[in-house]
Amino acid sequence: MLRRKIIMYQWSYILCACFFLPLVVIFAQTNEELASLRWHQWNEGVAATHASGKYMLVDVYTDWCGWCKKMDREVYGHPQVQQLLAASFELVKLNAESANLITNGTNQYTDQEWAKMLRVEGYPTIMVYDKRFQLISRFSGYREPEKFIRYLKYISGKYYTQYTFQEYLTKVHDDQ
Repeated sequence: MLRRKIIMYQWSYILCACFFLPLVVIFAQTNEELASLRWHQWNEGVAATHASGKYMLVDVYTDWCGWCKKMDREVYGHPQVQQLLAASFELVKLNAESANLITNGTNQYTDQEWAKMLRVEGYPTIMVYDKRFQLISRFSGYREPEKFIRYLKYISGKYYTQYTFQEYLTKVHDDQ
């Protein structure tokens, strides 16, 4: 009887390992993927954009925002999103409640003050600037990875110069 219990416990450990080990690997890959994106503070992002000539994508978030965390996990962790971001964008994370300092010319602002100046009212808010720091596009709220991929292609393909995003979705993207 004791031997039978020992065998049952051994099998339960084996079954648990077979079930939980793949989950650990999946979550580890997601964290590695998220970590592979290089996020800057505002000033670093501006300098990186000057140096690279890429677009600057700014993700304005708060620590308590559940949709922001979901965006980090599901959207920025998506391999195709990462590929598009790495190819065409410098990435900036701006915490709308932070006291981190931003220098703009001779003026200094906190991230919180800067977010207010940018008129951010909801989270996450995504803003994209060109290499001359002209605002190209912005939206607030969570986007599914597939829709975010379309958005990144809309920007990186310079379709924003000819179409609204909705026109792009119906006229151009469906043909790709």
